[in-house]
Amino acid sequence: MSKSAIAIAIAASLSIAPAFGAASESKLDQVMDQLSALSKRVDKLEQEKAKLEADNADLKSRNDRLEATTTELRTNAADAKKQLAADAPKLEKLGELEKSVKASEWASRITWKGDFRLRHENVDPEEAVTDQTRERIRLRFGFAAKINDSITGNFQLATNGGNGDPRSTNQTLGNGWDRKGLAVDLAYVDWKAVTGLNIQGGKMPLPFQRVGSFMWDGDITPEGAAVKYANGPFFGSAFSFVLSERAAASDATMSGAQVGLMHDFGAFKLTGAVGYFDVGAAQGKVTAQPTGCATAFNPVFFGGAQGNSTVTVAGCPRLLDDFNLIEALGQAEFKLGKLPLVVFADYLKNNEADDLDSAYSAGVTLGRATNPGDWEIGYVYQKAEKDSQFGQFIDSDFGGGITDTDGHAFRFGISLAKNWVFNGTYFLNNRFVDVGTQRDYKRYQIDLNYRY
Repeated sequence: MSKSAIAIAIAASLSIAPAFGAASESKLDQVMDQLSALSKRVDKLEQEKAKLEADNADLKSRNDRLEATTTELRTNAADAKKQLAADAPKLEKLGELEKSVKASEWASRITWKGDFRLRHENVDPEEAVTDQTRERIRLRFGFAAKINDSITGNFQLATNGGNGDPRSTNQTLGNGWDRKGLAVDLAYVDWKAVTGLNIQGGKMPLPFQRVGSFMWDGDITPEGAAVKYANGPFFGSAFSFVLSERAAASDATMSGAQVGLMHDFGAFKLTGAVGYFDVGAAQGKVTAQPTGCATAFNPVFFGGAQGNSTVTVAGCPRLLDDFNLIEALGQAEFKLGKLPLVVFADYLKNNEADDLDSAYSAGVTLGRATNPGDWEIGYVYQKAEKDSQFGQFIDSDFGGGITDTDGHAFRFGISLAKNWVFNGTYFLNNRFVDVGTQRDYKRYQIDLNYRY
């Protein structure tokens, strides 16, 4: 009921009220009260209606916005799907590029190195009935991996000759075309602790300065730890190596240190160094196991005493002397005309031997076979008395790899092409110079060396 209908009803009531008299006045009042209440209810209903209409309008507005948003989201989703489909190949390429970048970053920390040598060799000891001619190969390959800014890992494999000789990586050909073996030649870490100071551990190259003599075999890769220092003209090293580990006896060792100077004086580069080397727990050990010897030989001796003095006890040859070695070396590098010239001298003395305790060497090299067409020639004279050097360390080519030798070595080399060098070496030596009957020893080597 609207307010206009209520007003008409009230007017009608007022117009007929006099006809009823006083008796009906009370009823009229009741009717008026009811009409008033009804009016209030109508007002409330209209207010509620207005509120409902407002709420409905608000809900409709929200619904319209929601539908618009839903439509927009659906449109955006469809567009995004289309864009994603279009960008998928690009994203795939980006992923491949990221993998490639990571692989390149890893590869950039690896430095590969290696070389191959093909050798023709003739060995002619005077005491042998016939000489020996053989073809040999040497293969070495490995890498240096940069672990972080201060640590590098180094690893190298090499041919091992089939017998693990610590002084040779040569493999002789001609054994029924059998497979040739490889062995771990280097495996060590190098930590650059501070500028100029490196700490190495594992199976490593000789960590001290050497010259072109035959006092030390360059194929030896000692096992242990070393500290190397170089700052300006000063250099030095200290090291401790295990020669043979024995559960039932003392371990044979080699430890020592070297200090030196290397400096350019105008056109001259001079190097000088003094070193001390102590071979421990090798004296008195069995060097070989001939018939009648019940004690196994110590693995520090590879095939015997290599020229050092021995004493026989209970049928077993045992190393006579201890070895505490002092070495002094010097080298000068300069130009003779346009050609580089290197002159060196090397002296070694065993302080623990009573006699036959000294070795010395001197040599010269003219030229350097580096670039295609470059050549070099060299000469070395060396004398090593019987107990001047621990026999396991002396070069395996000069004099057959023993002490108690002297003689000459002549060298020649020419670079045929990049990373390809032809070399020749001729050894004209004497063996058993100090003890026994002196014998001639001749050896020549013709090498093709390839680096990669």
